[in-house]
Amino acid sequence: MKFVWAGDRSERYSLRIFSIKLNNPCDKMVICAVDFYRVFLDGKFTSYGPERTAEGYSRKREIDVKNVKEIKIEVSGYNHQSYCVDRQFPFFGVEILKDNNVIYNALDFSCITPLCKKTDVSRFSGQRTGLEVYDYTDNRVINETLYEVEAPILLDGVGDKSKYEKVDFSLISNGKFLGFEKIMPAFSEFNPVNVASEKGFLVQRDFIDKTANGDYKEINYLLERERTGFISLKINAKEETEIFIVTDEYLEDGKWTFRRSGCNDLISIKVPKGESDFLSFEPYAFKYLKIIYKGEADFTISLITLENGYVNNDTFNLGGELLDIFSSAKATFCQNAVDIFTDCPGRERAGWLCDSFFTARAERFFTGKNEIERAFLENVIISKTPELDYRMVPKSFPSESNKDHYIPNWAMWFVLELKDYLIRTNDKSLIDMAKERVYNLLDFFKGYENEYLLLEDLESWVFVEWSVCNKQDYVKGVNFPSNILYFAMLEAVSFMYNDKALMEKAKTIKENVIKLSFDGEFFADNALRENGRLIRQDNHLSETCQYYALFFKVIEDKKFEEKMIKEFGPFRQDDAYDKVGKSAPFIGNYLRLYYLLEKGEKERVKKEIIKYFYPMAKKTGTLWEHNESKASCNHGFASAVAEMIIKALD
Repeated sequence: MKFVWAGDRSERYSLRIFSIKLNNPCDKMVICAVDFYRVFLDGKFTSYGPERTAEGYSRKREIDVKNVKEIKIEVSGYNHQSYCVDRQFPFFGVEILKDNNVIYNALDFSCITPLCKKTDVSRFSGQRTGLEVYDYTDNRVINETLYEVEAPILLDGVGDKSKYEKVDFSLISNGKFLGFEKIMPAFSEFNPVNVASEKGFLVQRDFIDKTANGDYKEINYLLERERTGFISLKINAKEETEIFIVTDEYLEDGKWTFRRSGCNDLISIKVPKGESDFLSFEPYAFKYLKIIYKGEADFTISLITLENGYVNNDTFNLGGELLDIFSSAKATFCQNAVDIFTDCPGRERAGWLCDSFFTARAERFFTGKNEIERAFLENVIISKTPELDYRMVPKSFPSESNKDHYIPNWAMWFVLELKDYLIRTNDKSLIDMAKERVYNLLDFFKGYENEYLLLEDLESWVFVEWSVCNKQDYVKGVNFPSNILYFAMLEAVSFMYNDKALMEKAKTIKENVIKLSFDGEFFADNALRENGRLIRQDNHLSETCQYYALFFKVIEDKKFEEKMIKEFGPFRQDDAYDKVGKSAPFIGNYLRLYYLLEKGEKERVKKEIIKYFYPMAKKTGTLWEHNESKASCNHGFASAVAEMIIKALD
């Protein structure tokens, strides 16, 4: 396959449009391109890609082109650090075939750069790339000359999982735009949101300040639940019209907070007088949509979904609250399992480890396969991340890591997921592929072992979960949840590669965790050095630490188990065991629910699932990152709840 580009490969936020007329009959097209691409066959939007993978590689996608006369493929080149794509130079490769004979390749396409797409723009979020800003009153294009570029290593794809269904909106209201009830500060936790120059599109100046003058109108729309996809807008403008499209997953008390989840949830369009059709290049996840505009225009709006359309639709005769939660879990899975497992389909679209451990269980449940998981894990195995020690894996992939920034816990969850994958699929080939990676990780962690074989003073971002147990005072020194993971990781490696020595080492670690952390009532979260001796931190107790010990079978103590089952969880009173910090939904409460299922506590599981998840399901029809609406309201790992519900019914 030949690979090409046109113009400057290092240009930020570029868009190239490749076109060809098929003068000869063809039956199949194979395409590989990055960063993202859209395929139009005879003017109809047909496919969105790529199936993301590691830099230097590309997954092939096959598309039926029987009876097609014209093909247009739009390809982006972002060249900017983000959590949804690698920072790599863009490329476009294609073969169009008849009876497996190549009739056309990439060099047979023509290419233009449309100047209506603006490249000097603010970021959408700290984790994704730039905003979509268009000026369709500028219809100039640059006719580009193609040149060949280096070819990536080609991998098989799992196919286009989205069916691109059209979804209609309900109209809520329209009238004069009076501003947002609240505007959150620009998000800069990972990278500066505003990367545009003073001449570019700046959100504060060119949207927030601009629309505050009272000259703008608004139309508000609603989806039946949160969905993910491409915003399709037909515009009939009576005059030149400036349009802003704003979205959000959830409105607290019906009030709109711009940047509620830390994103510039915004598209900017300027159109000339007459009829225009707009389809967003990027997918967005939302339930509410607001059009803010200046001028006279009529709009017809719909959403073209980007969601996995190949799932089991059985609802297992569920009803009431459990059905709503189950349906929300399925909707969450479909929106976070298109090409890789994503944490969320809006703010990041990133492939985080640990999240994937849980989403993979949902994939098996909903599809009976683990195709996406295999590709996801393969991406991590083949990834090269020069910012990190060669033995460490990136916390999220594909993405670019900052220098020496990783999550050691996520590397251990990666190994645990490999073990789960082997049990689910019996696919030893992927486990063999991962062996060098896995043993490199063991070598990396060995450098942190102390005299008890426990990991001490782990570096970078030691992450247990979003609760008190992730305070620096709790994770420093010998962190016991991390060491419980280490024990489980060694057990997993022993199981996968028949390494008996590692099983003995794991047993020693387990014994030392119990010895140094458990006082007969609770496991402490950490131990620190005092005069050279490790001292248990008696006042550092978290509910989640106890669930790590139970989920990974560190201890079998009937009295302890009974207490954790009956006296903890979402129904615990605030003043009960107030010295033990409460768990967050992820990871602690998920570990609790799985543990309860294993212990046969099915009625308790159903009650706790309703307590945790029904408020989310009722509000957005999806399941959230936290149990409050400050962040993502659509998080992939939460889809595992569907499997829990059905297991609780058995």
